[in-house]
Amino acid sequence: MTTPEESLRIRKLQEQIRLKEKQLELREGLPFLYGWKWYKWAKEFFDSVNKINLLCAANQVSKSSTQIRKCIDWATNQKKWPKLWLHKPTQFWYLYPTSPQATIEFEKKWVQFLPKGKFKDDPVYGWKVVYKNKEVAELHFNSGVSVYFKTYSQNVNSLQTGTVDALFCDEELPVELYEELMFRISASDGYFHMVFTATIGQDFWRKALDPEAFEEENLPEALKLTVSLYDAQFYEDGTPSHWTDQKINIVKNRCRNHKEILKRVYGKFIRDDSGRKYEQFDVKRHIRPKAQIPKDWLIYGGVDPGSGGTKNHPGAVCFVAVSPDYKRGRVFLGWRGDGIETTAGDVLQKYQELRNAKNLLVTEAFYDWGSKDFSILAGRSDEPFQPADKSHERGEQIINVLFKNDMLIIEEDEELHKLASELIGLRKDTPKNKAKDDFADAMRYAVTLIPWDFSSISSDEIQDPDSPLEKPPEEPLTPMQQQIMERREYVAGPLAASEENKNVWSPETEIEEWNTQYGNDF
Repeated sequence: MTTPEESLRIRKLQEQIRLKEKQLELREGLPFLYGWKWYKWAKEFFDSVNKINLLCAANQVSKSSTQIRKCIDWATNQKKWPKLWLHKPTQFWYLYPTSPQATIEFEKKWVQFLPKGKFKDDPVYGWKVVYKNKEVAELHFNSGVSVYFKTYSQNVNSLQTGTVDALFCDEELPVELYEELMFRISASDGYFHMVFTATIGQDFWRKALDPEAFEEENLPEALKLTVSLYDAQFYEDGTPSHWTDQKINIVKNRCRNHKEILKRVYGKFIRDDSGRKYEQFDVKRHIRPKAQIPKDWLIYGGVDPGSGGTKNHPGAVCFVAVSPDYKRGRVFLGWRGDGIETTAGDVLQKYQELRNAKNLLVTEAFYDWGSKDFSILAGRSDEPFQPADKSHERGEQIINVLFKNDMLIIEEDEELHKLASELIGLRKDTPKNKAKDDFADAMRYAVTLIPWDFSSISSDEIQDPDSPLEKPPEEPLTPMQQQIMERREYVAGPLAASEENKNVWSPETEIEEWNTQYGNDF
């Protein structure tokens, strides 16, 4: 027979066992809440109810896991809903750069955090996933909230439908998508989250996280966290993590330069210009307030007719004002036809509309001579367009020299912000048919053939292709070049197929040009 003291001890032991079993059940069944310890910064991000939440962090510190855990919690924690929304939430979007990346992340990370065991079919925590074309597409919770997986690589028009209660972005979001996404949460008074390592380095996000670099701040009311590997050495309860000084030093030694260390170890917002096409363009230096264009300045225009449609390259128009001595220029007016069906005639009409609205006397205007329709329509309208110099190498070199020496600026303008975004984001290794470069191309056409005065610039910065010392010896056309010139003359007229253009085109650029005319599906 047990004594009262023994009975009490047994009851306490049984209660401890039940408590341990309950803790184990929760840890295994609801891992997004109980499966892992929290870092202090991670719990701050998880608990934040700010409308905008930004987490710029080093690699492999659980930033993506933290956001996934928050998304699952908000989708299932019905007690939080009245404090977050004035209605019952139904739709979240979770964005990754690509669909394959979303699928990998779901199968490697989401699955380990989603409810398990008896909670897998729970009336609230239960869930089911939907795949489309073998890629993750939707995640539906029994609570009534659905998470739809979207990608940065989708056309912006694919992101223009739906009222969303919360947005979650994994990795640095292209700025041109940010404004459209904010419209998706405006009606619901929803929330925006982004966790990333600053591998692109767009100035919009840099102004948010490193405002001292610009003396102004974007998104001042957002939660902004910058996290290094050193911030992940200890958990919230003070216990050490796997990130030791030795492991961090190994990561440092694997980084190729100091900038990479600042980004990938310290989580700093560092812009790396080494892979940019227009690496000399700097928002702080080259975006200036609007000003009256002097009457004696010359006006040049550039037009990229594009291929039109919601899935193809949009048309673009750009006007540049140049001082009489050809030492200064201002991009002061432009347009890019995002997400609308346009023909060559529509783009020509837009050019005329912009020009006439400002009563511009255009000295010369240049167009992409790959568009035969535009050439015909411009000729019928008595518009004196000239074929553009389409050499990327020459045009990009000239523009970089202009920006480097502060000879060219872009005026502060809502439409010209699109041009600035292109100049920042264009990379040298991006395939032409995937590049968002339509506005930049229109500017390049306008700028390249302007007779700039580079006399005060070092000859090492730019070489005059017409210089007798630099001009290569003439060589006869190869059979392939002859065929290309014949096709160019058929498509765009004799000027496009001139002798001086014979080295611009190769079989690869020929194929690329035709693919561009027919959109991105090739």
